[in-house]
Amino acid sequence: MTPEEYERWHVRDCARCGRRASKSVEWSDGPICRTCYERAMRVRGRCPGCRADRLLPGRDTAGTPICRDCAGIVRDFFCDRCGFEGLLLGGRLCERCTLADTLARHLDDGTGNVAPSLQPLVTTLLEMDRPKSRLIWLRNPNVVRLLRGLATGTIPLTHEGCAKRHPGEPLPTCATC
Repeated sequence: MTPEEYERWHVRDCARCGRRASKSVEWSDGPICRTCYERAMRVRGRCPGCRADRLLPGRDTAGTPICRDCAGIVRDFFCDRCGFEGLLLGGRLCERCTLADTLARHLDDGTGNVAPSLQPLVTTLLEMDRPKSRLIWLRNPNVVRLLRGLATGTIPLTHEGCAKRHPGEPLPTCATC
């Protein structure tokens, strides 16, 4: 695809922010850029149209957030695993279910389970707001090495163990605190 074809087929003025960008979705109010889409997927409350307390990704004619049903958005945003209505990532899973799977993979102690000593860390990370920020944090190879080392026991679960593993580097987290 040439740059001209990409521009013609994928780039639009966003109906929400007015910025010219790649279209993420096309909703009743027009083409929506990725930034506005992700912002819309974080708006929750009582829909003024149907009075339901839920995700409000749509907009009415006055620009007020409304639920997908009232906005005429046909796609649903319910997690296939837990049923939470929100931003879905790969496999139609919400951010929290995706984070749980990612943590389970990185903290596997070799038995197919999360190392028992790290279960409190998993619980804490899953209970925090904005699970997507934890997913971004888990893209850091130093964080992944540290967590895998802690899970398998090659890095002791102590301040000293974490400090010796990455001397001179700021620690991404301290699993013992």
